[in-house]
Amino acid sequence: MKQMKFTVLAGVLCLVLMGCPYESKIPLDTAENSKPDKALVGKWEEKDSDSYLWTCSLDGNQYRIEKKSTDGESEEPTIYIGFLSDVSGIQFLNVYEQDYSEDRKYMIWKLEKKGEDRLKFKAMTDNVTEEFTESGEFKAFVKKHMETSFFYNKDDEKTFYKED
Repeated sequence: MKQMKFTVLAGVLCLVLMGCPYESKIPLDTAENSKPDKALVGKWEEKDSDSYLWTCSLDGNQYRIEKKSTDGESEEPTIYIGFLSDVSGIQFLNVYEQDYSEDRKYMIWKLEKKGEDRLKFKAMTDNVTEEFTESGEFKAFVKKHMETSFFYNKDDEKTFYKED
């Protein structure tokens, strides 16, 4: 019984201490206003403790992003749909999981290109408690706070390397 309590407590602490990306019911902008970057299309590998291969294709102004584990397990890939929004010259990726739910939630990631073959994404922190009802208001909030270090989760920075 003590072992079970400890396991449950450890699991809860992991969830509390782990950073999670902010989720919004609305994106920063619409996909129709997005200007896609074709350089993002291709296969990208995330190198960390859990390695994944990300395949990004372009469909109009939106990206179809497939996340598949590289550890050899035959799990089904996770599919995301995303598009870029420009906020004062800085690119942000609005992305949601394609689960066909009516309760769509967008995660917002700041995009930093580190050359032609390396990308760095920083997740907007879930410490933001504001909820937005329209994209203009949300975009103004991001513009005001995007240069502050606490606006991003340090635990949710991801670096991707393009595969040849």
